[in-house]
Amino acid sequence: MLSGLFPLVYAAALAYLLMQAFRMMSMATSASAPAAQRNDRTGLQTVHPELLDENGNVTEEELWIIRFTDQGDMAPSQS
Repeated sequence: MLSGLFPLVYAAALAYLLMQAFRMMSMATSASAPAAQRNDRTGLQTVHPELLDENGNVTEEELWIIRFTDQGDMAPSQS
């Protein structure tokens, strides 16, 4: 009796899992809308804390960018 029921249970579980997989994929594609259409979850403009001065205003200082490229070539110099 159980051996006859096993294929039905297996097919039902497979169909359920396939439906869930397709539902999750459709949710993922609808969530990947362009950034212009998405809203910030807080609705507020956020600024990195290091860009603020002591009064909480965005700093007017000149900002510097340092990029390290080809770091694999660097070896300690021996004097």
